[in-house]
Amino acid sequence: MRVDYFMTEEPTIPKLSVIIPVYNVLEYVQEAVDSILTQSVKPWEVIIVDDGSTDGSGDLVETLYGSHPLVKIIHTANGGLGEARNTGTRAATGDYIYYFDSDDISVDGLIGQFYQTLAQHPDMDLFAFSAESFEDPVGKSKGEAQSQQVRLISYRRRMERVFPSGEQAFNTLSETNAFIPNAWLYIYARKLQTQHQLFFLPIIHEDEEFTPRLFFVAGKTCVTDNVYFQRRIRIGSIMQSSRSEKNAIGYLRACDALEGLMQRTSVRESRKHLRARIVKNILNVIGVAKSAGVKFSAKSQGELDMLVSRYRNLDITLAENNYFAWRVVNFALKQLKIRDA
Repeated sequence: MRVDYFMTEEPTIPKLSVIIPVYNVLEYVQEAVDSILTQSVKPWEVIIVDDGSTDGSGDLVETLYGSHPLVKIIHTANGGLGEARNTGTRAATGDYIYYFDSDDISVDGLIGQFYQTLAQHPDMDLFAFSAESFEDPVGKSKGEAQSQQVRLISYRRRMERVFPSGEQAFNTLSETNAFIPNAWLYIYARKLQTQHQLFFLPIIHEDEEFTPRLFFVAGKTCVTDNVYFQRRIRIGSIMQSSRSEKNAIGYLRACDALEGLMQRTSVRESRKHLRARIVKNILNVIGVAKSAGVKFSAKSQGELDMLVSRYRNLDITLAENNYFAWRVVNFALKQLKIRDA
């Protein structure tokens, strides 16, 4: 049964679709998918999108879940994480959407807490929760992490709040350094996607572009500090590998989206926090060039120059002139609690 314990006299129960893109995660995908399917409260459906895997991941999910009553499996040519999520979204039949990653672990209680919160707030558009990270024991056993220092990241909200709008939630979370763009930290109402054409762009860092847009079209937003996601820090994954101009392009497209939101809101606090995120993404682009030694195309360089001219501040100036000095200063300010982590 899916959510029978939650059954009331209401005529229908909102359905949750969990979308899991899969790409070359043979050693991790079973643990990831099982962490969703073994939740105490089950989702309506789990849509696995095999994004052209070449390591046997697609065959494995067919073997393990091909006959599972809750699972749909879609095989596509490799198009990237964003397009795999889009494919799953188009196939979804649920009222709410959750994007889960195929090398991470869902903590039991996520779906139950989502439905409990929804019962209290039937008009909820967006459910946000917390996460922690852990070092990949598989990679560690192979010695992959020996040459790189593994930095574990905390994704905590540090609040239990209900906001009348996603924009207000964005501002409060940004003010407390608890706005996190990663899509696997949110369950959202499918109607937002259909009404506002919320799709992922075919870029790296797609969440930086997508999630702020999601917040600014969401109504009631419920935030919990409960940890329902364990992120695996895996050497060599999409987000943890060497950088290229594609990374810079992803950050530049995020700046486009953030500027669009700035143009559409008159709320001073929103504009302040959107501007701060634009500056953060500009610094990320500069970091790709300076720390990774990437030479940009004329188009990307031109876009960066335009953004720098519009948003230049002390951080950008220092990062342009001496990126490593800026990183040292930035780290010191964070350690002294003068700047948010």
